[in-house]
Amino acid sequence: MARLAEWTLLENMLFRQPENVSVQSFSQSFGVSGRLDAEYYQPKFARLLQKLKQQNHKTLGELVHLQKSVEVGSENYRDEGLPFVRVADFSKFGISQTDKFVNPADFAGIIRPKKDTILLSKDGTVGIAYRVQSNLEVITSGAIVHLSLKTDEILPDYLALVLNSQAVQMQAERDAGGSIIQHWKPSEILEVVIPILPKEIQEMIADKVAQSFALKKQSEDLLNQAKMLVEMEIERMN
Repeated sequence: MARLAEWTLLENMLFRQPENVSVQSFSQSFGVSGRLDAEYYQPKFARLLQKLKQQNHKTLGELVHLQKSVEVGSENYRDEGLPFVRVADFSKFGISQTDKFVNPADFAGIIRPKKDTILLSKDGTVGIAYRVQSNLEVITSGAIVHLSLKTDEILPDYLALVLNSQAVQMQAERDAGGSIIQHWKPSEILEVVIPILPKEIQEMIADKVAQSFALKKQSEDLLNQAKMLVEMEIERMN
């Protein structure tokens, strides 16, 4: 179902495969963007944006509020307490169990992920997006930003899928590709171009995403049941 949702999205915003060579004058490049790295000006990025802007679209900043999280520092790690989620602890499919915790009293005022918030990685492995299924009592690292919708013209599951799609991954590649350690600036994130498909297509995509998460949870439950049965049988034999 996840693959089907992705294909449905791509079918509705197809763009051509690009060339790899670009020649830009100084005024066309650094004079406009402030960037000198050649990779930023590859034609594939210009063609992508041209294609996206031919249809209904908005910048991400027009659609969401962006909130930064906090970097707690390794000196504040504990063996138990409030879970601390890093980029390595989540994917577009969800948040895994972390082995890092902090004292809740020390970070009482730090934002917690709320239902329908989209977590987006901006450092290291940039561009991972996950729509939070329910309120979570965890805090996230400074490498993760929280995106909350400020309009109903776009659905959270649809937006998360777009953020994980090639259309946005290429924009992240362009913005964050000029440094040794990838860093996607919040100001750049807010300028990302988001195609806004008709609501009925968004709803169809969101339904497929929901089905994929339901199937994933069902498979995990079945796997846990199988593990329990194996453990019980081993104990019985001993």
